[in-house]
Amino acid sequence: MKPLNSSWFVRARLKSRHIPLLVALGDTGNLNRAAEGLGISQPAISKLLKELEDGLEVALFERHARGVVPTLYGEAMIRHARRIQTSLEDAFDEVCAMRGGQRGHVRIGTILTPCAELLPELTRRVKQSHPNLELSIRTGSSLDLMAILNDGELDFLVARFFADSAQTGMCFEPLYKEPLCVCARAGLINHVLSREDLHAADWVLPPSGSVLRHEFDALFQHVGMYPPSKVVNAENLLMVTTLLEQNDMLTVLPREVVAHYARYGMLAIAELDAGIEEDLNRNLMAYGIITKNEELLSPAARSVLALLRESAQLLPTVERSAV
Repeated sequence: MKPLNSSWFVRARLKSRHIPLLVALGDTGNLNRAAEGLGISQPAISKLLKELEDGLEVALFERHARGVVPTLYGEAMIRHARRIQTSLEDAFDEVCAMRGGQRGHVRIGTILTPCAELLPELTRRVKQSHPNLELSIRTGSSLDLMAILNDGELDFLVARFFADSAQTGMCFEPLYKEPLCVCARAGLINHVLSREDLHAADWVLPPSGSVLRHEFDALFQHVGMYPPSKVVNAENLLMVTTLLEQNDMLTVLPREVVAHYARYGMLAIAELDAGIEEDLNRNLMAYGIITKNEELLSPAARSVLALLRESAQLLPTVERSAV
């Protein structure tokens, strides 16, 4: 196969219509649905795809009766097409912001704890100072969110940073450590819980591999005990709170989150024997702001980031990180 020249391909063969085509096919896996979404005919979609594959001299999709599946080449092109499309949308938002209308779209990824107080306070400030700015807030685990940030689909994160993620070109600004606590539905617990009580209890916990689960397991492992075996694995907060409401179960959650539900009489923090809560929080990682090193944020994103830092300073219920 003759080596392709990337500059020649971009100038002579790549068309602007190929970018939304790749994104639509990646989203739908179907030529007809992609055509409907783009407002063009299915033959036109097929023609555009053939042009792109002929220019690259590889098959980007495998055709099946039920649709199309990207090849490895196709996955690479879809990933870059998403970044290009996001960058172009950011360019439009940036031009609008520069025109003085304070319009724009800022995409934030966050873990659970900031959703209790930090992100609501940020949203209030954004709506007050930038009423025409659109915010999108996406929740998930730190590792999942970092992958999405790396693909260019988020502007920045409020999440934990893992040391081996530095090679992805991200930088981390620590904000806070989130204290964890044991909790249950209001009225369930009426005495101080020992480590043995915790070991014998029924639990609803995040899946193995998560930060919360790691800290919970370590609470028992570092004193020579196996972690509890009566566990329901659940990650969705609505599922967790519903299970607690309907069953005699315990869970581990950030104290901020529990405090929010406690105000409505739904959850209560369990009182533990001396030293247990300290052990639970001994090695807890700080969360903070994560951005891509090499990518400049739009004016709108920089404005929101500044408001986020202000919001973090003014929240009295979170503990300043010593990291």
